[in-house]
Amino acid sequence: MGNSASTWLIIALAVLAANLPFLNERCFAIIALQRFAFLKSMFSRATGDVPTTDLPVADPRVNGLVFSSSDGSLEKPIHIQSLKDTSAPVIKSLWLRLFELIILYFCVGAIAFVLESAAGNRFPQRWEFYAINACLFLVLAFPGFVYRYLKHHHG
Repeated sequence: MGNSASTWLIIALAVLAANLPFLNERCFAIIALQRFAFLKSMFSRATGDVPTTDLPVADPRVNGLVFSSSDGSLEKPIHIQSLKDTSAPVIKSLWLRLFELIILYFCVGAIAFVLESAAGNRFPQRWEFYAINACLFLVLAFPGFVYRYLKHHHG
């Protein structure tokens, strides 16, 4: 790959990676946030809520355990709810989006490092280079931030 093509590839990857956290509700556009819903059920005991799970469990406020029925299968108590609550979609917080942005900055930097090393002219960089690139990455993320937080969605 030529120097010009690798430069444009890094620029395109940087624009895509900088806006990716703001354009979807998945972690790194791959992992659905519902997979981390078990954390919500772990912390629900502190508020006194009933744990939400698909597995048969015993509620500590109820005397007894989850009993098996006459055919040997486990019965799930009626008061235990399912995680598949479709009424409220899971929305990423700004902190999670910023964490993704930092991770993606280092991923794009690693790809750029590999492409520069493959070209054969690897130059040593000091901290100023990385600080300027981090600021440039934040500027490239601004359209996604505007779309997510500043644009009013009508309709």
